[in-house]
Amino acid sequence: MTSSVYNNPLSHIRVNFGEYIEKMKQQDNEHRINGVPDYSFAIDLKLREQLRKLPFFYKLSKKMAEHSEARERQLKLASAVQAGPGQFSDIYDMTIDCAKRLRIGPPNVFIIHNQEMNAYTYASDTSTPTIVIHSGIIERLTPGELKCVIGHECGHVHNEHIVYNSICLWIENLLSTNKSFLFEMLSMTNILLFYEWSRAAEITCDRAALICSDNLDDAVNVNKKLAFGTFLNKEVDVSTEDLRRQFESLSVSASVVTELYNTHPSSIRRVLASEEFIKCDLLYEWRPELKNPEMTLQSKEETDKKCEKYTAVIKEARKRGVK
Repeated sequence: MTSSVYNNPLSHIRVNFGEYIEKMKQQDNEHRINGVPDYSFAIDLKLREQLRKLPFFYKLSKKMAEHSEARERQLKLASAVQAGPGQFSDIYDMTIDCAKRLRIGPPNVFIIHNQEMNAYTYASDTSTPTIVIHSGIIERLTPGELKCVIGHECGHVHNEHIVYNSICLWIENLLSTNKSFLFEMLSMTNILLFYEWSRAAEITCDRAALICSDNLDDAVNVNKKLAFGTFLNKEVDVSTEDLRRQFESLSVSASVVTELYNTHPSSIRRVLASEEFIKCDLLYEWRPELKNPEMTLQSKEETDKKCEKYTAVIKEARKRGVK
């Protein structure tokens, strides 16, 4: 009788879960500095540190984010369409790809009927975030541009912005209903600090959009379309150089004061800041296949310094006499 030896075809595969978790941590740490994603805008990081010094700020923000995330997920399960392998599978695939790229947990993605070009995120950590996408933005962007929007939202998760942003939303609501109560609690300096941080956080996440993109122009075109609007994926007819000249006019205008209470930078500012990150060497450490060999690259520090020019709303306002 001839004996036979069974060869397990899966024997070479390592199945130790602890080793898997450790490998994932090592991969994630490759692009983190002191626990923060390496592409984060320097002003975003600086202002986050200042916000955390406010008494009870982080603990309160974290609790508010946890409550909002759980509540909104249940509301969207009842009223929106959740993307998955069986419905809106293209959006689901884009989301999974962006999450893998940034090494965050796969977000729950919901599509709601709303013609405003918008998307937003609820999350208290990086493991189970929820992204909401308006139908209007799906109708008006190309698939590549839509993926950049999803990448931008994943950037908020990756940087744990939602924890901080929950306080900003609370301040917005109070400002619209009871300004005197808010000013009793917070100084004008701290209120402006919240808004300045929120604008800087958007620059960070526009960088995440570039990292997640398949075509760098798509990420820039999203903000161009947000500036002028679009109809059913119409081709973008906006010149970056003309926008740059337009910005130079803005920077010497008193109208900049109106931006102090905006949570987002103007689309023009975002386009120009994204163009600077496209020239940053760090982007191509994430996405070497997107690098043009003829490009002259600049460091992350140089990029941040140039982006400050496009985002320093408070400095510009002080030049106009606002204290």
